[in-house]
Amino acid sequence: MKERETIAPNFHLRVSLTIIRFLGTWPPATGNFRLLYLLYTACSFIFILGILLAAEIANVLANWGDMSKLVAVATLLMTNSTHASKVVVLLRRQARIQALLDIANSPAFSRYDKVHEDLLISYTWKGLFHHAVYQSFGGIAVLCWGFTPIADLVAGRSRQLPMEGWYPYNTTATPAFEITAAHQGIAIIIACFHNVAMDTLMTGLITVACSQLAILERNIISINNEESIHEVQNNNDKTELLAVEGRALSYQLLKRCAVHNNMIFHFTNEIQDIFSTVIFFQFLSNCVIICLIAFNVSQSIRLVTAAYSNNWFSNSDRFKRSLQIVMTRAHRPFTLSAGKVMSLSLNTFVQLV
Repeated sequence: MKERETIAPNFHLRVSLTIIRFLGTWPPATGNFRLLYLLYTACSFIFILGILLAAEIANVLANWGDMSKLVAVATLLMTNSTHASKVVVLLRRQARIQALLDIANSPAFSRYDKVHEDLLISYTWKGLFHHAVYQSFGGIAVLCWGFTPIADLVAGRSRQLPMEGWYPYNTTATPAFEITAAHQGIAIIIACFHNVAMDTLMTGLITVACSQLAILERNIISINNEESIHEVQNNNDKTELLAVEGRALSYQLLKRCAVHNNMIFHFTNEIQDIFSTVIFFQFLSNCVIICLIAFNVSQSIRLVTAAYSNNWFSNSDRFKRSLQIVMTRAHRPFTLSAGKVMSLSLNTFVQLV
């Protein structure tokens, strides 16, 4: 318990905001360094996302019509496009997000209230736990992804970039390959930290709303509690409280709860208004990625026509019977389903949209 008391309430928001500010997407509202910081923002965006997005868009155009290649390219393009949309929303609505952060750290949300400090700290630890787990999984994934060129080099395989993209030069030649691979590896690692920080800023604000609901619940439960009445009455003797005064006091406490409830309502509504577009793009891109990959798996039905392409007519009867069994099985394509309720395919995605 002592360990939990050492952390400041809403510290999880500070962690996310520090990463966002360090990576160039939280410029100062005023001051001499604002223009310099915005220049840093542009350079950071180009390095982390701009070059990759340009290469992926060019790759889509270069491979237009080739479904198998488009699936591989589209997954990366959708992921980075969603990341870019988060950056745009964060920069455009920074003042509104800052207002939410100010409310979260204000006395109105019991920021300095020792009575509810245990709840605030408990939810702060939950926010930090979510951030740490999310960052750990993402960090491990992109580290392995970013170091694929080194693994290929050690294994003696052909040179391959971590991410597919079209570049106006030969990416397999030295030193173009080394420079491009280094840029992609560093960019996706930084992008992971940045993306997670923006996501956890959103979820962190939701965690703040949850902590306020827990505080509100506690306050409503304690309205008729004699200890709360005793505290509000500035330690007056409980025996001197008349029944009428007690009811009036309970009503005042209930009014405070109603005001607090309205503040939480407006707080969550503001989160919805600010981040709803980002959440929509995140959901949409995930649907597209999953359905595109599942669509590739469902193309197993092409095995039926592939069987006719071999020299089956000159083989033995045993071979022909076995091939017929394979063809019969291939008439039922491999498909993935979500909870055994709906199949994942392009048709399903179109129906959802």
